[in-house]
Amino acid sequence: MRTFIAFPLPLEIKESIAETQDKLKDCHLDAKWVEPTNLHITLKFLGEIQEAVVSKVKEILENIGTNFSSVNVNLKEFGFFPNEKKPRVFFISTDQEDYLRSISLTLEEKLEEIGFKKEERFKSHITIARFRSKKNLDCLFRRIKNIKIERSFFIREIVFFKSILTSRGPIYEEIFKINLKT
Repeated sequence: MRTFIAFPLPLEIKESIAETQDKLKDCHLDAKWVEPTNLHITLKFLGEIQEAVVSKVKEILENIGTNFSSVNVNLKEFGFFPNEKKPRVFFISTDQEDYLRSISLTLEEKLEEIGFKKEERFKSHITIARFRSKKNLDCLFRRIKNIKIERSFFIREIVFFKSILTSRGPIYEEIFKINLKT
């Protein structure tokens, strides 16, 4: 099964981002917009795993849940991966980069112990679109200068998701979730 670990977003944040996406869609970008129901902050993409690994991942996440507290996060600014000159991914960053990175690094170390490749490139962000080409990006760059994305929310849990690929896009199913300390 194809899996990843993420911080879920509250419904009101997903709705707010969806409104922002709607304001930008009339730029007619050559992009795939992330469905509002699929918006999240990825901690780690695990890819294809065997069912036997699920219990080990759950144990790791339970340990993280007892060692890290929930945190208030503010949406910060728009950004692009790898950069604005060659954008492939359009995202919104958060103001809790260091704290969320510490969770990510702890997760990476524990997952490495059970055979996953360690990556140290965590960037706290919510992907809102993926570009297929640079068509009409000038419109997007102009528009985002005038859009305020000042919203805050609490990250209270970590979710282990299964990603099912379909012709209409991915469907994410929660396998389990772990609460962070309050």
